[in-house]
Amino acid sequence: MNSAPLNSNQLKAQAQRLGFVACGIAPAEPVQEWYAQGFRRWLQLGFQADMEYMQNHVEMRLQPALLHPGVKSIVSLALNYMPTHQQPGISLYAQGKDYHDVMKERLRQLMTEAGLQGRCFVDTAPVLERYWAWRCGIGEFCQNGLISVPGYGPTVFLGEIFAEQEADAYDEPLSPASERFTGWESLCPALTPQGLDARLCLSYQTIENRGELPHDIHLKRTFYGCDKCLRACPQFKESHPTTEQAFQPSDELLGMKEEDWRALTPEQYKVLFKGSAVKRAKYEGLIRNISKWKKQ
Repeated sequence: MNSAPLNSNQLKAQAQRLGFVACGIAPAEPVQEWYAQGFRRWLQLGFQADMEYMQNHVEMRLQPALLHPGVKSIVSLALNYMPTHQQPGISLYAQGKDYHDVMKERLRQLMTEAGLQGRCFVDTAPVLERYWAWRCGIGEFCQNGLISVPGYGPTVFLGEIFAEQEADAYDEPLSPASERFTGWESLCPALTPQGLDARLCLSYQTIENRGELPHDIHLKRTFYGCDKCLRACPQFKESHPTTEQAFQPSDELLGMKEEDWRALTPEQYKVLFKGSAVKRAKYEGLIRNISKWKKQ
């Protein structure tokens, strides 16, 4: 095991060379109580809908050492995903290849180059990634609960490395913790003072919900995901196209028109979304969404 301290400046330089737009490091301490209380309250309110995985391993989410014994430092990293062009029916984050695969490979490469021991995570483990992005000083909370990275806005993917080495220097948050969601109910009923109510969120309904869509759900701009509160962030103006080719939509996807979507076959679906995050909704789910899509 490498007992040498993690060289923070060197790590950040390596992260930048690999295309990460932000990298910060914090001690692997328990999640601060203000955030832990808010997360527990969010679960008590049932705002996770039927995403049962969110209520599993709560203590692991709040205490990094329970998820990875021996962790000393947490490294939070961000990749810009803003596509140059967009297929209008699909949320910005899902225009290109599945971010889980792209970012996980990049994190592993960084760990190898930097000689880090530990584990890396991309949105598939009990990790409070937005909290760690804030705590590691790579971004600030938007009023709607998203994380905005200075110079890139909220159109970023987040990932973490749980490193078994202490760092020679740690980062501090860019801004103090602040109340969020206030006043956003008028924009979207899913945004409450206690957090995002997934049951009322179009992203949840069109991606995670495996049943019928509620009768009062109206799909207009997109049929997969929703970018309304993302675009409403004042920080969204900082977003600009990524240089990551993997996050750009294919010509075939860009060429799809409304009539093409309504006639989508299972075979076309497999070709269009091979290696894409859109496959999470499955063909049946996507067709269900398209059938309720009233493009305006």
